[in-house]
Amino acid sequence: MRPFGHFSPTLGLLLVFILQFSILSLSAAEPVDLGQNLTYLRLHRLPDDLPALAAAWTKPALIIDLRHTAGDGAKILADALPARPGLAPLFVLIGPATPVDAIAVLRTRAPALITLGLPAPGLAPDIAPTIQPEDDLRAYEALEAGAAIESLINEKPAGQRFDEAALVHKRVLDSNAEEQIGATGENAPNARAPVAPPAAASDARAGPATPPKELKDLVLQRAVQLQRALLALGKLPRG
Repeated sequence: MRPFGHFSPTLGLLLVFILQFSILSLSAAEPVDLGQNLTYLRLHRLPDDLPALAAAWTKPALIIDLRHTAGDGAKILADALPARPGLAPLFVLIGPATPVDAIAVLRTRAPALITLGLPAPGLAPDIAPTIQPEDDLRAYEALEAGAAIESLINEKPAGQRFDEAALVHKRVLDSNAEEQIGATGENAPNARAPVAPPAAASDARAGPATPPKELKDLVLQRAVQLQRALLALGKLPRG
């Protein structure tokens, strides 16, 4: 009888396989439904994520994120992916770490391919949003850290909130200006001395405090906006 704690070589290999599979599962590519027939897929490594890409390849409109994709699966992409319909948009997000060979292969399989992002060695994006590389990386990592994808791509309507103290101050100044314009001289019957602004508004003279800027993934956001615009123009099927 084998002593307790002794593992056979077969059992050891099995445990290693289970551990490796668990690690891959944690970082496996998973498609995200963005609504209106648009799917987002982030590829971490090729060819490991090729099955996920093949499964999402037939989606009507697809965003593939290759900004920080490791590995080299370009040689088997052509065999694994059929040709997409001519009007089915494929938005590919790129960056300096994007495997250029993979883009070349994808172009042969997707006539409606559009690249967005930062320039990569040997690859210029079709659409280049104005963004600093460090900001693009922060936005990319935010999703990995658990941020909701909606918070990275949706814009909140601007101008819906006013600083109350600044608003009071502005009204007082406007009122004083109207009274001064209406006066014809220092002996004018309706002339009055300017009213001093309330003490509570004095802190607002320098303007309202600038709120912290929300983190947005401008590259991904631009791809979503482009697909929505094509839908609105009737260039893409809605069903």
